[in-house]
Amino acid sequence: MAKILSESTLDALFDSPVRVRILKLFLYNPDESFGPQDISKKIDFKLVQVNRNLDDLANIGFLIRKGSKGKKTFRANRGFEFYEELKELLAKTSPASKNKMLNRIKSLGRIKLALLAGVFINSDTSRADLLIVGDNVKPAKFNNFIKDLEAEVGKEIKYALMTTKEFYYRYGMYDRFLRDLLDFKHEKLVDKLKI
Repeated sequence: MAKILSESTLDALFDSPVRVRILKLFLYNPDESFGPQDISKKIDFKLVQVNRNLDDLANIGFLIRKGSKGKKTFRANRGFEFYEELKELLAKTSPASKNKMLNRIKSLGRIKLALLAGVFINSDTSRADLLIVGDNVKPAKFNNFIKDLEAEVGKEIKYALMTTKEFYYRYGMYDRFLRDLLDFKHEKLVDKLKI
């Protein structure tokens, strides 16, 4: 018999962008427990918004709440009635808007190659999630981009940033890391190097 998702449960799951980011965080990190302040930092929303949404998700059974008011932690409830369906839904959706990501990547500097793998193409076997090759990329701007992307995705992003010169050197040396990324499943957002 098919399970029926009630409207109140549906509302509780997908009511706001804050909840969607919380869902992603816990579905991508099912064995980890997080405190509200950690969650607030990871998903880049205010603590007051996070607390309200955590309580709602705990009340419907998606999250397990432990501890008292000052030291509360939450973790995903793998026994939640729709846990597997939510994981499947997450696997079928892009973890981040590719158009938005492309615009942000282009603004980082003179970008020659932007390659998506891992979490962005639903592959557990990739050595990295993101490879960016470019010049004049400011470290602070790049770090903010990664932080925002991790907040949107709900997971730590494994990435590599290289200059064009470094990329060609490593590519010419048959660097194993690069070869693995280029030989296995990936998607190119920018490819000015025609690799």
